[in-house]
Amino acid sequence: MQISLKALFLVFSVVTLTACSSFNNENDSYTLAATGQGNSVFPIATPIQVTYQDEVKLLRLTQLISDKENIDDKQRAVLLYERGLIYDRMGLSAHSRYDFTQSINLDPTLAESYNSLGVYLLMGEAYDEAFDAFDSAIELSENMQYSYLHRAIGLSLVGRLDGAQQDIEHFYDLDKSDPYRVLWRYIINSQVDLAAAQTQLDNVQKADDDKRFAWAIVEVINGDLSEEDFFDNIANGIQTNEELAQRLCEAYYYLAHWHMNNNALDKGIYYLKLSAATNVKDFIEYKYSLIDLNNIQKKLQAQVAKVQQVKEQGTAQ
Repeated sequence: MQISLKALFLVFSVVTLTACSSFNNENDSYTLAATGQGNSVFPIATPIQVTYQDEVKLLRLTQLISDKENIDDKQRAVLLYERGLIYDRMGLSAHSRYDFTQSINLDPTLAESYNSLGVYLLMGEAYDEAFDAFDSAIELSENMQYSYLHRAIGLSLVGRLDGAQQDIEHFYDLDKSDPYRVLWRYIINSQVDLAAAQTQLDNVQKADDDKRFAWAIVEVINGDLSEEDFFDNIANGIQTNEELAQRLCEAYYYLAHWHMNNNALDKGIYYLKLSAATNVKDFIEYKYSLIDLNNIQKKLQAQVAKVQQVKEQGTAQ
């Protein structure tokens, strides 16, 4: 399909997030974002900020890590991992990555540190090192189920889709009742066969008493719930802005992939931006929205450059 230079630039610069009128809801942080496309508006939350509690925990952990008389290396490794998680929530990626690395140096058997470090390596496009980290996490602990997911995502990013499908199917088989595994299975498998991935999702059966929010996202994608009704009710049961931001971070991420699978790249980009705008930095949906946006940007830049090159060649002739 031929795409004009103007159209590519339009998609490339599609998203400007503008907060407008407050939503008439008990949660006064629930606002609407205008897309600039017709009258469509979408809910947003106040971006998550660093909490006082995390700052206090950070100071306490730093004190404990420095206590060389009463803390041994294995204990210090765990403390470094825990501090790395706090840095992760704060968005201090270099600090977080350093703590995970130091944790592994002190205790090479700490599977959790390998898993967390692997995600940062993926974000830095150090794919081979990331795969080694996930391999180590899986070998060291049977509880590192999410390492299969992260490895599947990494393999899909480098085009190794057979391996990605194997990992995502294993991840899904470990807990078929988990709606997030259903969604990730759809995202990974849709890169190989969209129709088959949709059929898999359509055939999923959830328990009648399973009220987890993510099932509503599944229902939107399989056509059992309209997107409008989904967003109208997304704040139901929410008590805090943090809870709302977390819910929106997830919803926008998965629905972004659904829209992109239905040839709505501009809306998909917008949703990825909204997911990242929640600032829920320790959620994998936040992290992978940044990776996806970066990869989309690279692809669009390459297409713009190619169109421009063809245009210049035509002018020269």
